[in-house]
Amino acid sequence: MLISRLELDGFRNYKHLFIEPSPGLTVLVGPNAAGKTNVVEAIQLLTTGRSFRNPKWADIVRWGSESATLRLTIEADGATTATDMVVTAEGARSYRLNGATRRRHSDITGFIPSVIFTPDNLALPKGPADNRRAAIDDLGEQLSKTYGSIRRDYARTVRQRNAVLKENRYEPEILTALDEHLVALGSSLCSHRWRLLKRVAATTIPLYARLAGGEGLGVRYESSILGDTTLKTTLTQENIQSLFREALASRRRDEKARQTTLVGPHRDDIVFEVEGRDARTFASQGQQRTIALAWKWAEVGVIEEIAHRTPVLLLDDVMSELDSTRRAALTGLMQSGAQAVVTTTNAAYFDPELLMDACVIEIPGS
Repeated sequence: MLISRLELDGFRNYKHLFIEPSPGLTVLVGPNAAGKTNVVEAIQLLTTGRSFRNPKWADIVRWGSESATLRLTIEADGATTATDMVVTAEGARSYRLNGATRRRHSDITGFIPSVIFTPDNLALPKGPADNRRAAIDDLGEQLSKTYGSIRRDYARTVRQRNAVLKENRYEPEILTALDEHLVALGSSLCSHRWRLLKRVAATTIPLYARLAGGEGLGVRYESSILGDTTLKTTLTQENIQSLFREALASRRRDEKARQTTLVGPHRDDIVFEVEGRDARTFASQGQQRTIALAWKWAEVGVIEEIAHRTPVLLLDDVMSELDSTRRAALTGLMQSGAQAVVTTTNAAYFDPELLMDACVIEIPGS
Protein backbone atom coordinates (compact mmCIF):
# COMPACT_ATOMS: atom_id res chain seq x y z
CA MET A 1 0.00 0.00 0.00
CA LEU A 2 1.65 3.19 -1.23
CA ILE A 3 0.93 6.85 -1.91
CA SER A 4 1.33 7.31 -5.66
CA ARG A 5 0.23 10.95 -6.07
CA LEU A 6 -0.33 14.08 -4.02
CA GLU A 7 -1.93 17.18 -5.52
CA LEU A 8 -2.45 20.50 -3.74
CA ASP A 9 -4.39 23.52 -4.97
CA GLY A 10 -4.59 26.69 -2.88
CA PHE A 11 -3.11 24.92 0.13
CA ARG A 12 -0.86 27.03 2.40
CA ASN A 13 1.76 28.65 0.13
CA TYR A 14 0.98 26.50 -2.91
CA LYS A 15 -1.08 27.74 -5.81
CA HIS A 16 -0.57 24.27 -7.30
CA LEU A 17 1.72 21.35 -6.45
CA PHE A 18 1.83 17.85 -7.93
CA ILE A 19 4.14 15.15 -6.50
CA GLU A 20 4.56 11.48 -7.32
CA PRO A 21 6.45 10.09 -4.29
CA SER A 22 8.86 7.20 -4.63
CA PRO A 23 7.72 3.82 -3.27
CA GLY A 24 10.80 4.12 -1.06
CA LEU A 25 12.37 7.40 0.01
CA THR A 26 11.30 10.85 -1.21
CA VAL A 27 13.44 13.76 -0.04
CA LEU A 28 12.10 17.32 -0.29
CA VAL A 29 15.04 19.71 -0.27
CA GLY A 30 14.76 23.47 0.05
CA PRO A 31 15.41 26.50 2.23
CA ASN A 32 13.44 27.34 5.32
CA ALA A 33 9.93 28.71 4.68
CA ALA A 34 9.85 27.17 1.18
CA GLY A 35 6.81 25.05 2.06
CA LYS A 36 8.38 21.62 2.62
CA THR A 37 6.56 21.14 5.91
CA ASN A 38 3.26 21.98 4.19
CA VAL A 39 3.63 18.86 2.03
CA VAL A 40 4.13 16.68 5.09
CA GLU A 41 1.14 18.32 6.78
CA ALA A 42 -1.09 17.68 3.76
CA ILE A 43 -0.22 13.98 3.75
CA GLN A 44 -0.88 13.75 7.48
CA LEU A 45 -4.27 15.44 7.06
CA LEU A 46 -5.29 13.02 4.31
CA THR A 47 -4.04 9.89 6.09
CA THR A 48 -5.02 10.60 9.72
CA GLY A 49 -7.42 13.57 9.67
CA ARG A 50 -5.06 15.50 11.94
CA SER A 51 -2.30 18.08 11.58
CA PHE A 52 0.58 18.31 14.05
CA ARG A 53 0.23 22.10 13.72
CA ASN A 54 -3.38 22.08 15.03
CA PRO A 55 -4.39 24.97 12.73
CA LYS A 56 -7.73 26.65 12.33
CA TRP A 57 -9.16 25.19 9.14
CA ALA A 58 -9.35 28.55 7.37
CA ASP A 59 -5.62 29.04 7.99
CA ILE A 60 -4.65 26.27 5.58
CA VAL A 61 -6.22 28.11 2.62
CA ARG A 62 -3.72 30.08 0.54
CA TRP A 63 -4.02 33.83 0.94
CA GLY A 64 -6.32 35.18 -1.76
CA SER A 65 -7.76 31.76 -2.67
CA GLU A 66 -11.40 30.81 -2.18
CA SER A 67 -10.56 27.27 -1.11
CA ALA A 68 -7.84 24.67 -0.68
CA THR A 69 -8.05 21.25 -2.32
CA LEU A 70 -5.93 18.30 -1.16
CA ARG A 71 -5.90 15.08 -3.21
CA LEU A 72 -4.20 11.80 -2.39
CA THR A 73 -4.02 8.68 -4.54
CA ILE A 74 -3.23 5.36 -2.85
CA GLU A 75 -2.29 2.15 -4.69
CA ALA A 76 -2.85 -1.23 -3.05
CA ASP A 77 -2.99 -4.70 -4.59
CA GLY A 78 -3.69 -3.28 -8.04
CA ALA A 79 -6.56 -1.09 -6.81
CA THR A 80 -6.56 2.71 -6.65
CA THR A 81 -8.18 4.80 -3.92
CA ALA A 82 -8.51 8.57 -4.39
CA THR A 83 -9.33 10.84 -1.47
CA ASP A 84 -10.14 14.54 -1.71
CA MET A 85 -10.59 17.23 0.90
CA VAL A 86 -11.77 20.77 0.16
CA VAL A 87 -11.57 23.59 2.72
CA THR A 88 -13.12 26.99 2.00
CA ALA A 89 -11.69 30.31 3.11
CA GLU A 90 -14.42 30.34 5.79
CA GLY A 91 -13.24 26.97 7.14
CA ALA A 92 -16.06 24.80 5.78
CA ARG A 93 -14.94 21.29 4.74
CA SER A 94 -16.14 18.70 2.24
CA TYR A 95 -14.80 15.27 1.33
CA ARG A 96 -14.78 12.84 -1.59
CA LEU A 97 -13.79 9.20 -1.84
CA ASN A 98 -13.21 7.98 -5.40
CA GLY A 99 -15.29 10.93 -6.60
CA ALA A 100 -18.26 10.23 -4.30
CA THR A 101 -19.17 12.79 -1.63
CA ARG A 102 -18.59 11.75 1.99
CA ARG A 103 -19.84 13.41 5.16
CA ARG A 104 -16.98 13.06 7.62
CA HIS A 105 -13.24 13.40 7.55
CA SER A 106 -12.97 9.88 8.97
CA ASP A 107 -14.66 8.57 5.81
CA ILE A 108 -11.58 9.40 3.71
CA THR A 109 -8.79 8.62 6.19
CA GLY A 110 -7.34 5.40 7.51
CA PHE A 111 -6.67 3.77 4.14
CA ILE A 112 -2.95 4.09 4.76
CA PRO A 113 -1.55 4.80 8.24
CA SER A 114 1.25 7.30 8.81
CA VAL A 115 3.83 8.08 11.46
CA ILE A 116 5.05 11.66 11.69
CA PHE A 117 8.28 12.78 13.31
CA THR A 118 8.96 16.51 13.77
CA PRO A 119 11.48 18.48 15.83
CA ASP A 120 8.75 19.07 18.44
CA ASN A 121 8.60 15.30 19.03
CA LEU A 122 12.21 15.30 20.18
CA ALA A 123 11.09 16.85 23.48
CA LEU A 124 8.47 14.14 24.06
CA PRO A 125 9.89 12.88 27.39
CA LYS A 126 10.18 16.37 28.96
CA GLY A 127 7.44 18.34 27.22
CA PRO A 128 3.86 18.89 28.44
CA ALA A 129 1.89 15.82 29.54
CA ASP A 130 -0.77 16.47 26.89
CA ASN A 131 1.89 15.83 24.20
CA ARG A 132 2.54 12.36 25.63
CA ARG A 133 -1.19 11.63 25.94
CA ALA A 134 -1.67 12.75 22.34
CA ALA A 135 1.23 10.53 21.21
CA ILE A 136 -0.55 7.38 22.37
CA ASP A 137 -4.12 8.53 21.61
CA ASP A 138 -3.34 9.71 18.06
CA LEU A 139 -1.84 6.29 17.40
CA GLY A 140 -4.92 4.65 18.92
CA GLU A 141 -7.22 6.59 16.60
CA GLN A 142 -5.32 5.34 13.55
CA LEU A 143 -5.65 1.76 14.73
CA SER A 144 -9.29 1.83 15.85
CA LYS A 145 -12.26 4.02 14.95
CA THR A 146 -13.75 2.97 18.31
CA TYR A 147 -10.74 4.42 20.12
CA GLY A 148 -11.22 7.73 18.29
CA SER A 149 -14.95 7.84 19.00
CA ILE A 150 -14.43 7.19 22.71
CA ARG A 151 -11.71 9.84 22.86
CA ARG A 152 -13.91 12.49 21.24
CA ASP A 153 -16.99 11.63 23.33
CA TYR A 154 -14.94 11.71 26.52
CA ALA A 155 -13.45 15.12 25.67
CA ARG A 156 -16.95 16.46 24.97
CA THR A 157 -18.21 15.15 28.33
CA VAL A 158 -15.30 16.80 30.16
CA ARG A 159 -16.15 20.13 28.48
CA GLN A 160 -19.82 19.80 29.46
CA ARG A 161 -18.95 18.90 33.04
CA ASN A 162 -16.49 21.80 33.31
CA ALA A 163 -19.21 24.17 32.06
CA VAL A 164 -21.55 22.97 34.83
CA LEU A 165 -18.82 23.36 37.46
CA LYS A 166 -18.12 26.90 36.24
CA GLU A 167 -21.79 27.89 36.48
CA ASN A 168 -21.71 27.54 40.27
CA ARG A 169 -25.08 25.79 40.09
CA TYR A 170 -24.63 22.28 41.37
CA GLU A 171 -27.86 20.53 40.49
CA PRO A 172 -27.19 17.00 41.78
CA GLU A 173 -29.10 15.36 38.92
CA ILE A 174 -27.06 17.06 36.18
CA LEU A 175 -23.70 16.42 37.81
CA THR A 176 -24.62 12.83 38.65
CA ALA A 177 -25.61 12.13 35.04
CA LEU A 178 -22.38 13.70 33.76
CA ASP A 179 -20.38 11.74 36.31
CA GLU A 180 -21.77 8.48 34.97
CA HIS A 181 -20.94 9.47 31.40
CA LEU A 182 -17.47 10.54 32.53
CA VAL A 183 -16.84 7.25 34.33
CA ALA A 184 -18.15 5.08 31.48
CA LEU A 185 -16.23 6.88 28.74
CA GLY A 186 -13.15 7.67 30.81
CA SER A 187 -12.68 4.10 32.04
CA SER A 188 -13.04 2.84 28.48
CA LEU A 189 -10.49 5.38 27.18
CA CYS A 190 -8.14 4.54 30.04
CA SER A 191 -8.46 0.80 29.32
CA HIS A 192 -7.80 1.27 25.58
CA ARG A 193 -4.87 3.60 26.28
CA TRP A 194 -3.42 1.23 28.88
CA ARG A 195 -3.45 -1.78 26.55
CA LEU A 196 -1.96 0.16 23.64
CA LEU A 197 0.72 1.76 25.82
CA LYS A 198 1.83 -1.67 27.00
CA ARG A 199 2.36 -2.74 23.39
CA VAL A 200 4.23 0.42 22.41
CA ALA A 201 6.39 0.32 25.54
CA ALA A 202 7.25 -3.35 24.96
CA THR A 203 8.83 -2.30 21.65
CA THR A 204 10.23 1.08 22.74
CA ILE A 205 12.22 -0.29 25.70
CA PRO A 206 14.47 -2.75 23.77
CA LEU A 207 14.84 -0.29 20.89
CA TYR A 208 16.07 2.37 23.32
CA ALA A 209 18.55 -0.07 24.86
CA ARG A 210 19.87 -0.90 21.39
CA LEU A 211 20.24 2.77 20.44
CA ALA A 212 21.66 3.81 23.82
CA GLY A 213 24.31 1.13 24.24
CA GLY A 214 22.35 -0.99 26.71
CA GLU A 215 21.07 1.86 28.89
CA GLY A 216 17.81 0.93 30.62
CA LEU A 217 14.48 2.62 29.88
CA GLY A 218 11.31 2.26 31.91
CA VAL A 219 7.78 3.40 31.11
CA ARG A 220 5.00 3.88 33.64
CA TYR A 221 1.52 5.34 33.65
CA GLU A 222 0.86 8.17 36.10
CA SER A 223 -2.91 8.26 36.58
CA SER A 224 -5.33 10.48 38.49
CA ILE A 225 -7.51 7.36 38.81
CA LEU A 226 -5.05 4.51 39.26
CA GLY A 227 -2.20 6.31 40.96
CA ASP A 228 1.41 5.70 39.93
CA THR A 229 1.17 2.40 38.08
CA THR A 230 3.62 0.09 36.34
CA LEU A 231 2.59 -1.47 33.06
CA LYS A 232 2.86 -4.95 34.62
CA THR A 233 -0.27 -4.30 36.68
CA THR A 234 -3.35 -6.24 35.62
CA LEU A 235 -6.41 -4.01 35.17
CA THR A 236 -9.97 -4.53 34.01
CA GLN A 237 -12.41 -1.87 32.89
CA GLU A 238 -14.55 -2.72 35.92
CA ASN A 239 -11.57 -2.06 38.24
CA ILE A 240 -10.99 1.28 36.56
CA GLN A 241 -14.67 2.29 36.86
CA SER A 242 -14.68 1.54 40.59
CA LEU A 243 -11.47 3.48 41.18
CA PHE A 244 -12.76 6.32 38.98
CA ARG A 245 -15.90 6.76 41.11
CA GLU A 246 -13.83 6.74 44.29
CA ALA A 247 -11.44 9.35 42.89
CA LEU A 248 -14.32 11.59 41.79
CA ALA A 249 -15.89 11.42 45.24
CA SER A 250 -12.61 12.26 46.94
CA ARG A 251 -11.98 15.31 44.71
CA ARG A 252 -15.53 16.69 44.62
CA ARG A 253 -14.80 19.62 46.95
CA ASP A 254 -11.61 20.53 45.06
CA GLU A 255 -13.42 20.37 41.73
CA LYS A 256 -16.14 22.73 42.91
CA ALA A 257 -13.55 25.14 44.26
CA ARG A 258 -11.44 25.06 41.08
CA GLN A 259 -14.44 24.71 38.73
CA THR A 260 -12.82 22.03 36.59
CA THR A 261 -12.67 18.26 36.28
CA LEU A 262 -9.58 17.04 38.13
CA VAL A 263 -9.99 13.29 37.67
CA GLY A 264 -9.81 11.24 34.48
CA PRO A 265 -7.50 10.19 31.65
CA HIS A 266 -7.27 13.82 30.45
CA ARG A 267 -5.17 14.47 33.59
CA ASP A 268 -2.87 11.45 33.24
CA ASP A 269 0.74 11.22 32.09
CA ILE A 270 3.15 8.75 30.54
CA VAL A 271 6.47 8.81 32.37
CA PHE A 272 9.79 7.65 30.95
CA GLU A 273 12.60 6.64 33.31
CA VAL A 274 16.25 6.31 32.31
CA GLU A 275 18.07 3.94 34.62
CA GLY A 276 15.28 4.48 37.15
CA ARG A 277 15.37 8.29 37.04
CA ASP A 278 12.42 10.36 35.83
CA ALA A 279 13.25 11.61 32.33
CA ARG A 280 11.07 14.69 32.85
CA THR A 281 13.70 15.94 35.30
CA PHE A 282 16.94 14.11 34.65
CA ALA A 283 17.15 13.10 30.98
CA SER A 284 19.86 14.74 28.91
CA GLN A 285 19.04 16.14 25.50
CA GLY A 286 20.62 13.09 23.90
CA GLN A 287 18.58 10.72 26.06
CA GLN A 288 15.38 12.62 25.25
CA ARG A 289 16.04 12.33 21.54
CA THR A 290 16.85 8.64 21.77
CA ILE A 291 13.57 8.04 23.63
CA ALA A 292 11.65 9.95 20.96
CA LEU A 293 13.36 8.04 18.15
CA ALA A 294 12.70 4.68 19.85
CA TRP A 295 9.04 5.63 20.40
CA LYS A 296 8.52 6.58 16.75
CA TRP A 297 10.20 3.40 15.59
CA ALA A 298 7.92 1.48 17.97
CA GLU A 299 4.85 3.18 16.46
CA VAL A 300 5.80 1.74 13.08
CA GLY A 301 6.15 -1.75 14.54
CA VAL A 302 2.87 -1.62 16.45
CA ILE A 303 0.95 -0.39 13.38
CA GLU A 304 2.41 -3.25 11.34
CA GLU A 305 1.56 -5.73 14.07
CA ILE A 306 -2.03 -4.60 14.66
CA ALA A 307 -3.13 -3.19 11.31
CA HIS A 308 -1.01 -5.51 9.15
CA ARG A 309 0.00 -2.50 7.07
CA THR A 310 3.24 -0.58 6.82
CA PRO A 311 2.75 3.12 7.55
CA VAL A 312 4.18 5.93 5.47
CA LEU A 313 6.90 7.81 7.38
CA LEU A 314 6.67 11.60 7.46
CA LEU A 315 9.90 13.11 8.74
CA ASP A 316 9.99 16.89 8.90
CA ASP A 317 13.49 18.38 9.19
CA VAL A 318 14.59 16.10 12.04
CA MET A 319 17.93 15.05 10.54
CA SER A 320 19.41 18.46 11.32
CA GLU A 321 18.41 18.06 14.97
CA LEU A 322 20.23 14.74 15.48
CA ASP A 323 23.88 13.82 15.96
CA SER A 324 25.56 11.35 13.61
CA THR A 325 24.71 8.29 15.73
CA ARG A 326 21.00 9.05 15.94
CA ARG A 327 20.97 10.17 12.32
CA ALA A 328 22.28 6.74 11.38
CA ALA A 329 19.56 5.12 13.48
CA LEU A 330 16.90 7.19 11.74
CA THR A 331 18.38 6.21 8.39
CA GLY A 332 17.93 2.60 9.45
CA LEU A 333 14.25 3.27 10.06
CA MET A 334 13.93 4.82 6.59
CA GLN A 335 15.50 1.67 5.13
CA SER A 336 13.06 -0.65 6.94
CA GLY A 337 10.84 -1.00 3.86
CA ALA A 338 8.37 1.78 4.61
CA GLN A 339 7.56 4.53 2.14
CA ALA A 340 9.09 7.74 3.54
CA VAL A 341 8.70 11.43 2.77
CA VAL A 342 11.45 13.49 4.36
CA THR A 343 12.10 17.24 4.36
CA THR A 344 15.49 18.82 4.80
CA THR A 345 17.40 22.02 4.11
CA ASN A 346 20.56 20.06 3.38
CA ALA A 347 20.77 16.81 1.42
CA ALA A 348 24.27 16.27 2.83
CA TYR A 349 22.65 14.92 6.01
CA PHE A 350 21.84 11.77 4.01
CA ASP A 351 24.18 8.98 2.97
CA PRO A 352 24.94 9.46 -0.76
CA GLU A 353 24.09 5.80 -1.44
CA LEU A 354 20.69 6.32 0.16
CA LEU A 355 20.05 9.33 -2.09
CA MET A 356 21.00 7.37 -5.21
CA ASP A 357 17.84 5.28 -4.81
CA ALA A 358 15.68 8.14 -3.58
CA CYS A 359 13.38 10.58 -5.35
CA VAL A 360 14.89 14.00 -4.57
CA ILE A 361 12.57 16.97 -5.18
CA GLU A 362 13.81 20.55 -5.01
CA ILE A 363 11.35 22.92 -3.32
CA PRO A 364 12.45 26.45 -4.30
CA GLY A 365 12.22 29.33 -1.89
CA SER A 366 9.54 31.96 -2.34
